[in-house]
Amino acid sequence: MMPSPDLEQFAPLIADNVVSAFERDRDGLPFHPTMRVTVVSVLVGNLLPVLPTRSSDVLATASNCGLDDVAGVIEIGGPRVEAVDPDDGSVTMRP
Repeated sequence: MMPSPDLEQFAPLIADNVVSAFERDRDGLPFHPTMRVTVVSVLVGNLLPVLPTRSSDVLATASNCGLDDVAGVIEIGGPRVEAVDPDDGSVTMRP
């Protein structure tokens, strides 16, 4: 089944919020723009299968799986997602 257009917009919003929070919590060390697009894409790929959900924990787990996939490849450490607000896609990070 194809995701609805709303979910196709919500997943990238959450993914972008995760990447922005990750960069901020890494002392403002941004990803190279091309890598940022890749990270967002990986996160979207992890988020779409769990949407729609009202569970912050499910969204956080999917986001962290995406971050772990990317971090494992490019060998970076950093914060992980603690919570994702299922209403607006805002993200809370933990060290």
